[in-house]
Formats: sequence, structure tokens, C-alpha cells
Amino acid sequence: MRRAFGLILLALGVFAVAGAVLLPTYVYPKLAKVPLDQDSTSVLEGTASKVLAVTDDGSGPVSNIRENAKLTAVAHVQANFAAPEMQQDTDYAVWLLAVQVTDDADNTVLSASKRQVCFDRRTGEGYEPNGSTDPKCDARSSYVTELKDKADKDGQKPPETNVEKAQPGLNFKFPFGTEQQDYKVYDDNTGAAVTARYAGTETVNGIETYKFVQDIPDTKLDSKKVPGSLVGSDQSSVDADLYYRGVNTMWVEPVTGIQVKQQQQQHQELRVGTGGSATVVFDGTLAYNGRTIAQMVDQVNANRGKLEFLSSTGPLWLGIGGGVLIIAAIVVLARRRPPEPPTSHRRRQVAYAGS
Repeated sequence: MRRAFGLILLALGVFAVAGAVLLPTYVYPKLAKVPLDQDSTSVLEGTASKVLAVTDDGSGPVSNIRENAKLTAVAHVQANFAAPEMQQDTDYAVWLLAVQVTDDADNTVLSASKRQVCFDRRTGEGYEPNGSTDPKCDARSSYVTELKDKADKDGQKPPETNVEKAQPGLNFKFPFGTEQQDYKVYDDNTGAAVTARYAGTETVNGIETYKFVQDIPDTKLDSKKVPGSLVGSDQSSVDADLYYRGVNTMWVEPVTGIQVKQQQQQHQELRVGTGGSATVVFDGTLAYNGRTIAQMVDQVNANRGKLEFLSSTGPLWLGIGGGVLIIAAIVVLARRRPPEPPTSHRRRQVAYAGS
């Protein structure tokens, strides 16, 4: 009976230790992936000391610089299930991001952008093709939508063109188990992965987060013809270079990799000629509004406990419990039964004493 009990304890202990090893090394990697299905909206609000607005007064587009404008940016992320990578067991997902910035005063659309990216569901890394032998993502699954400057006909919206473009660096989120280190994060404006430096911890709505700061240096984005009046010229149109710099700050919950809070400081200006004058066409700051932050916190609370159990608390308790059970089993199996007294010899002694 004692031996059977010891073997049961030993089996349970080995099972628990095996679970402690398998949870973080096998189960966690299988489950720690963003869902394929995604349809979410984030809202950023803020102000701009200067912003370029292009409106149509009936005779054609008119460009003017607005000052001290209150702005709202709406970012909509949606999964594209038509992409070939979107299979149930895949490690990659294809999501489409559309962003529109409007002036709160009259709902004028100040800017709009759209891009689609195939990215790693575990790390958040945008996929970079490495040749025909590495077909994890189709080249057509990652693109940036470009809008022509002019419409083909008056009164129509300028046509859009999808340009295939790899988008390296982190997209949409940070990796599960984010660490206190620097990461490369994709920047929409420059179209490049720019380092986001770890800057300490902060609490946001009761959630402990890692703060990352991405400092984007002065970068030339484009060259285009602009109305001369926009840059202080008497000519009807002039060639100008568009330059951009900015600071993006991200507060990330480390277990889930969710950006609980985000802030974008941006500065754009048009420059004419070498050393010429510069005209600021955007200078402002946008950040997640309270409702969006609350939504992100809800996502963290819904998923953090499960991930922590798989990666840390579960393996810890299973390992401790398994170790205790194995030690107990060894003690039970090694313990000897006490020897039984020689009953037949005692009977003979008693018989002799009575005779």
C-alpha cells in the first residue's frame, strides 16, 4: 500500500514538473499571438499651432495655414481576410490601417493615409522579404496607399495607388513580454524603422507600463510644387521640399505588449531652395483620448492574467508543487516497514514458563 501511494505521488510530481517546463516553452508560444480577427478604432486628440488646410471654394483647391486648431485623428485597424497569409494556424497576420485627421472647427479633412502590413503575430515585427525561398508573406500584402496631387477631373477625389512596400520594425503593438530595452518601431511619415528608446516605467490608469521615446530627426519626405503664396513667393507655383521631425512617446504594458497610451509630437515645414525660408505647415501634438486609453486598459486586464499564468505564475507553482511531490514520493518509497516481532519464539517461552 505504501509503495503504491509513493508511486502515485511520484507520477503526479513528474507530471507537474513537465507542465512547468511545457507551459512557457510550448503552450505559451502557441497561444501568445494576436488574434487574426481585428476591427478596432483609436482616437487621438490635440492641438496644432499651425496646420495646412486645403479646401475647395468652388473654383478649385485653396491652401491656407490655420492657427491654434483643435484636431482629432481617428485610426481604424481592420483585418484583411482576403490576404493569403490569413490562415488559422499562421504566425502572420495582415491588417489594414487607415488614419484621418480633421479640424474640429468645421470637420475639414487635413490629412488621410492608408497602409497595409503583414506582420509577425508574436513579435509585432513587420515582415521583410528575404527572397523567393522565404514566402512567409506575399509581397502584395504589404503596401502604402499614395494619393495623387490632382484628380483626373474637377470635382472628383484624386485617385489612389497601392505601392508595395515592406514596413520593418514593430507595427501595431510591442512583443509579448516586452523588455526594458530599445526597439525599432515603424514610423508612418518617414516609412522607416526608427529606434524607440526605453525611458523608464510609469503608471497609466493603474497599469504599470514601460515608456518608450522615439525621436525622429529632421528628414526630407518629398519634393513637390506648391502655390507660391503658401511660401511667400510671387510666383503661381514653386518647387519646395517637405521636411519632417517628431517625437513619438509610447506607454506599453509589458506582459501583453499593448500600447496603453500614445502621444505624437510632429513638425512639418516646406523649404524653398538651399538655405531658403521655411514655412511651417504643421506643428502640433496628438495623444490618445481618455476613452481609447480605457479601452486599452480593458484589453490588458482581459489578457494579462492568462499570459502571466502561462509564462510565469503557472510554471512557478507547478514546479514548486512538482518538486514537493517528488520529494514526498522518495521519502515514502525509501522508508522501510518496521520488522515484525518473532511471535512463534515468544509462544515457546511462555509455554516453558508455565510448565
